[in-house]
Amino acid sequence: MVSYGAHFAFILYFIMASLQLAPRYRVVPILSAVVMASAGLSLMREFSLWETSYELTGAVYTPLAENSSFTNAFRYGNWTITVPILLTQLAIAFALPRPELHKRAIRMIIPAVLMIWTGLYGQFGETGDFSQLNVWGVISTVFFVWLIVEVRGVISRGVQTSPVELKGWPKNIWWYFLATWGLYPIAYALPQLGFTGDVVVVRQLLFSIADISSKLIYGLILSRYVLRRSALEGYVPAAEALETSPLGSSVASQRGD
Repeated sequence: MVSYGAHFAFILYFIMASLQLAPRYRVVPILSAVVMASAGLSLMREFSLWETSYELTGAVYTPLAENSSFTNAFRYGNWTITVPILLTQLAIAFALPRPELHKRAIRMIIPAVLMIWTGLYGQFGETGDFSQLNVWGVISTVFFVWLIVEVRGVISRGVQTSPVELKGWPKNIWWYFLATWGLYPIAYALPQLGFTGDVVVVRQLLFSIADISSKLIYGLILSRYVLRRSALEGYVPAAEALETSPLGSSVASQRGD
C-alpha cells in the first residue's frame, strides 16, 4: 500500500516539475509521471491479489484455496512497460544527440526486456524444484550484465556532455543504479531460503523498496539534474526555482546550484 500510494502521490509533482525546465528536458519528469501511474496501478493490483489469495487465520495468513499462491507476474508486466522508459530517460537527461539517443536507448532496452521476460519465466519455478528458477535466473542475469554494460556507456557519455559543474551527477547516478537495480536479483533468489511466510513478506518488501528507489527516487534525481542543467543553460524559470531572489537566480544560473 505504501509503495503504490507513493507512486500515485508523485504523479502531479513530476508534471509540475516539468514546467520549470527548458523545453528539451521537460519530457524527463513527464516520463516519470507516466512511470508513476503505470507502477502505481500495477502495485495496487498486486495488493488486491494478495488480499484475495490469503486470509488471516489466527496469527497466520493461509491460502484461500488449496495450491493457490500469490504471483509476481503483474510486476513483470509493469517492468516491461516502465523499464524501457526509465532507461530512455537517462539518455534524454544527458542531452545526447538524437541519432545517438535512439541508438543507445535501443541497445539498453533490448537486454532489459530479455532480462525481464526470462526472469518472468523463471519465477514460475519458485516453489518446489528450483531448477527452473535457477536456470532462467542465470540466463536473466546474463542479460542484466549486458544491460549494465550499455548503461555504463550512456553514463560515460553523460559525463562528457554534462556541464563542468554537473559532471559528478552521472557518476553518482551510476552507483545509485547499481545499488537499486541490484536489489531485484536478491529478491528473485529469496524463495530458495524456504517458502515460508517470512520469506514471502521479505521478498515483497525488497521488491517494493527496489521499485520506489529505481523509479520514484531515480525520477527525482534526474529531475533535479535537468533542473540544474536548465539553469546553467540560461533558462530563467529553472534558475528561479533554485533560488528565490533575483540576484540569487542570476548566481544560481552561473553556478548550477
